[in-house]
Amino acid sequence: LAEVLARPASASAHRISAAGHAHIDSAWLWPLRETVRKASRTFANVTALARDYPELVFACSQAQQYAWVKEHQPHIWERIKEAVAAGQWSPVGSMWVESDANMPGGEALARQLVHGKRFFEEELGVETEEIWLPDSFGYTAAFPQLAKLAGVKWFLTQKLSWNQHNRMPHHTFWWEGIDGTRVFTHFPPVDTYNAQLHARELAHAEKNFADKGRATRSLVPFGWGDGGGGPTREMLERARRLRDLEGSPRVTVEKPSTFFAAAEEEYRERAPVWSGELYLELHRATYTTQAKTKQGNRRSEHLLREAELWATAASLRSPSYRYPYERLDRVWKTVLLHQFHDILPGSSIAWVHREARDTYEEVRAELADLVADAVTSLGAAEGLVALNSSPYDRVQVVELDAEAAGVLPSGARVQELGEGRVAVPARSPGLGAGLLDGAAVPERAVTAKASDPGDLVLDNGLLRVVVDGDGLVSSVRDLVAGREVLVPGARANLLQLHPDHPNHWDAWDIDRHYRNTRTDLTAADSVSLVEEGPLRAAVRVVRSFGKSTVVQELRLAAGARQLDIDTEVDWQESEKVLKAAFPLDVHAERSTAEIQFGHVHRATHDNTSWDAARFEICAHRWLRVAEPGYGVAVLNDSTYGHDVTRTPHPDGLGTTVRLTLLRAPHSPDPHTDLGVHRFRYALAPGAGVTDAVREGLALNLPLRAAVAPVVPALVSTGHPAVTVESVKLAEDRSGDVIVRLYESAGGRARARLTVSFPVTEARITDLLERPLHPAVTDEDGLVLDLRPFQILTVRLTPA
Repeated sequence: LAEVLARPASASAHRISAAGHAHIDSAWLWPLRETVRKASRTFANVTALARDYPELVFACSQAQQYAWVKEHQPHIWERIKEAVAAGQWSPVGSMWVESDANMPGGEALARQLVHGKRFFEEELGVETEEIWLPDSFGYTAAFPQLAKLAGVKWFLTQKLSWNQHNRMPHHTFWWEGIDGTRVFTHFPPVDTYNAQLHARELAHAEKNFADKGRATRSLVPFGWGDGGGGPTREMLERARRLRDLEGSPRVTVEKPSTFFAAAEEEYRERAPVWSGELYLELHRATYTTQAKTKQGNRRSEHLLREAELWATAASLRSPSYRYPYERLDRVWKTVLLHQFHDILPGSSIAWVHREARDTYEEVRAELADLVADAVTSLGAAEGLVALNSSPYDRVQVVELDAEAAGVLPSGARVQELGEGRVAVPARSPGLGAGLLDGAAVPERAVTAKASDPGDLVLDNGLLRVVVDGDGLVSSVRDLVAGREVLVPGARANLLQLHPDHPNHWDAWDIDRHYRNTRTDLTAADSVSLVEEGPLRAAVRVVRSFGKSTVVQELRLAAGARQLDIDTEVDWQESEKVLKAAFPLDVHAERSTAEIQFGHVHRATHDNTSWDAARFEICAHRWLRVAEPGYGVAVLNDSTYGHDVTRTPHPDGLGTTVRLTLLRAPHSPDPHTDLGVHRFRYALAPGAGVTDAVREGLALNLPLRAAVAPVVPALVSTGHPAVTVESVKLAEDRSGDVIVRLYESAGGRARARLTVSFPVTEARITDLLERPLHPAVTDEDGLVLDLRPFQILTVRLTPA
């Protein structure tokens, strides 16, 4: 064979950059603690192999796994550092873990990059330049801008080869985000991140490469994966043989960064552009499965926002207060770890999710403690105040428990709710605290009365809501717009139950055929008026179905333009999915769903196979449908899965929005989601995009009552479309204040950032808080001139 093996590859042969790889799921069919051992074994194997094969380059992501090995196996950690220095080990990915890329909030996704890049730079002296997410279940269109702001040049994914219906038209392309930022992206045509460098794999990569003729190279990650393992001697021997062999692509073992630099140089101007989200046409149920894991993530993200805000305020107002850097850092890393792409999506074994629920409870308790410590350090108490962690001013009715109600001043206007609880009107500045004295009385009270036999009518002068004898919403009249919100003859907040039997991936998938059978849960055990105003009116509805029970309170508050629905479900079903339907009399060509730092539009029709494939979609705090001049938003506090369909009726065309509330798959957790769940969602008629942003934040950041001083807005933009995402102290412990904000309406925005503390210097930074250039300021504040969906990080040096 010597003569045959000596024949060189064709000069035009496809060029493959092979990078050693070991995909290690941080949890999946094993718990977190086992991953510590998997990473240690894999890293030990690879560093030993590198001594025998000097050409080996091992690409390894997930800073969390490095941190585990550093802590538990310091001798292996030293070998990793030697391999990095020798060029045989290539830290990649730039993130704390290979997270889910749909559900983490905007700030959390930014912190994935911040903590990942900082670890690699501080511990290994490497500035990583790529995002490496081969196995996540779709990718948010916010990623390109976040990548650029973190100093990332390139993006890699593999999962899109799993699409059910549509083949991605490119393997190497520019990916354009919602703001217009582009990142150079590669999707390896070998269609695996666990290649073994077999001839059939390389032949497939060459044949499958969609960009042949315009580009000549692709990447192949090789090595045993999922549970780790990495490259072997056999694979490296194949790489040596295939370096220059007739009939084969040319194989070079090299760093991913070397591949990306060469591919971009070759293809830069000619590479096609993919605009918008990279939607995976599979694993759509991961927006819903393991609801308590998702709820734990959402609430942890918002509690972290609160803790950082009030700790920053305390640091600025009290010289004796010490900002809790270490505790916040530890909690953030815990939350980021649990955003791993088999934990947050709900696709791990029961052990993993049982531990996740316990961890989220620990996170909640610690963050509540941090908030309480910060609030007590704000200064001399002036009475009961409403702490507002949202960037928008709030005037709303809040519920106080008996202890807080006892602190209200005498004469405060309240509504008794029973068991010592009261409803009280509140007014509070965004990112500040207003006195909670009951003085912010709404112009008009809310009333509740019985109407036609069995109907209950709630009316606050802005909305008139009719709840029928079945406990369903039979009418929502927008009194400001003068129009009915619901499709004629339809009823809203209709709970619908479907059989849920995906063809293959039980926890991961919801297949389109689930829609073929549906049970509308219309029968009610009881419908009762439990609150009659003047500040809040509520109807309680109890339903039983199968082995399950649901209790809902439909609430309308004075001054509110939304109907809140508090839900408690004792879920005991098997292989079913529960949805809540809102048939809206809105002719919407598309839906608008909140994502990280903005929103995306998706068609409500099935004109193309690409549109039809999006029969289940992800939204964060709100989803809105609209026709010219009028829109309706559905808000939620912990739900991600939704579907939107067109609803013809005799008078025209409506749009039905459904939230996917709960599932009950059997694998890999045979008892998925069984038990009691509590969550809230709301219907907001007449809402524009900025209204949806504001009210979505309000629902997820309820006003917090505490005995404390009045606090003016820590920072403010005064613009409804300029949304402050986070306020914190700089990670370098300089005492500088970091404010991250973004344009949230999808248009241009001019505003001024004002602060309630003296500032000596203002600079614009990247995500890692590294200065880019001075901010533009005048006597009225910091001048903001933002493009659509632009993210801006501002560093302020207090006087």
